[in-house]
Formats: sequence, C-alpha cells, structure tokens
Amino acid sequence: MKELFSAFSAAVFYPLISFVLPGLTAISGWFLLSFQFDSFRWVVSHNHTETAFTLMLLSIFLGIVIDDIGMRIESLWLDRRRDARTCGTHHQEWWAYLRKPFAIEPSGRRHLRYLVARLKFELGVPVGFAITALALWLNPSITSGQRAAVTVIGLCLFAYLLFEAASTHEELGVLRHELLRDNAEMTSFKKPVRAEIPSASGSA
Repeated sequence: MKELFSAFSAAVFYPLISFVLPGLTAISGWFLLSFQFDSFRWVVSHNHTETAFTLMLLSIFLGIVIDDIGMRIESLWLDRRRDARTCGTHHQEWWAYLRKPFAIEPSGRRHLRYLVARLKFELGVPVGFAITALALWLNPSITSGQRAAVTVIGLCLFAYLLFEAASTHEELGVLRHELLRDNAEMTSFKKPVRAEIPSASGSA
C-alpha cells in the first residue's frame, strides 16, 4: 500500500492531470469512432498491451499540444486581463518570482505547483473536449439525442472549467505576490523568554 501511494507523488500526479487527462479526453471520442471498423477491433482485441501503450503515448503527445494551446489562452486572456487590472505589476511579479532564489523553500511553493497543475487541467480539458466532440458527432452508433445530451453536458463543463481557470489564475497571482514579500514585511514570532524566579536561598 505504501508503494501505491508513493507512485502518486507530486512528480507523477501533476503531469497526470496536466497532460495525460486532457490528452485522453481528446482521443476518447476518436477511439470510439475507430471501433466502427472491424480491422481496428481485431487489432485491439489481439494486442491489448500494445494498444494501451500506444494510447498512452498518443494521449501524452496530444496533452503536450493541448498544453501549448492552454498556454496561449492563459497569455492572451488571463495574463492580459490581470496585468491590466494590476497596472502592469502582474508580469513584473512573474519575472521577479523566477529570479528570486529561496534558501529554504516555503510551503507556499508546493501549493503554487499544485495550482499550476490545476490551471493546466482546467484549460486543457475544454480544449480536449472540443477535439473529441467532432468524433462524437461523426459516430453513427450514437443517436442524435445522445449527441445533443453529450454536447450540452460538454458545453456546461467547458464553461465551468474556464470559469475555474480564471479563479485559479487569480489565486496564483495573489500567492506569487505573497511569496515575493520581503522578510521585513513578514510578522516574526520570537520565542518568549521565561523570567527567572529567584530562589528562597538566593534572596536570603
């Protein structure tokens, strides 16, 4: 059990939700569409391991491409909006954060890495759904009612994740601003010094 939890450490979990899940979302509809062909079903049924390995590589590749699109959305929409709202300090704090060395890593940086992975997921899944939606509409085994239902659910999820991405991006900016604060601005707590009480023998 301990090995199972260690496998899902931050080094594995963050790329999983940042690249693999958006990539799997993008190829899921096309995989179902390919099952309409007998030759494809024969290859999958006789090559389970190879098929799974190929799908994983393909999802990682598409996940990286989707991440590039998500970065464009972030820079053209989220960064510009927050930079205008903060009068240009957003980009200044971003570069200052990249330049600042930390002798001891603050706990906030771990939370920042989690927020970055979450932002990539929230920007990547809508793009992945847009890619897979065309395959769902082309699939003859799916009825028109099912297509309409999937499309409505997908659009709601699309809008919700983009709304959450804007909130996550704002939280990232606030956290980065707090991590850049000087130590002099931080509230320091000193260990109270216990006053010595003279003993009865000493006062005599």
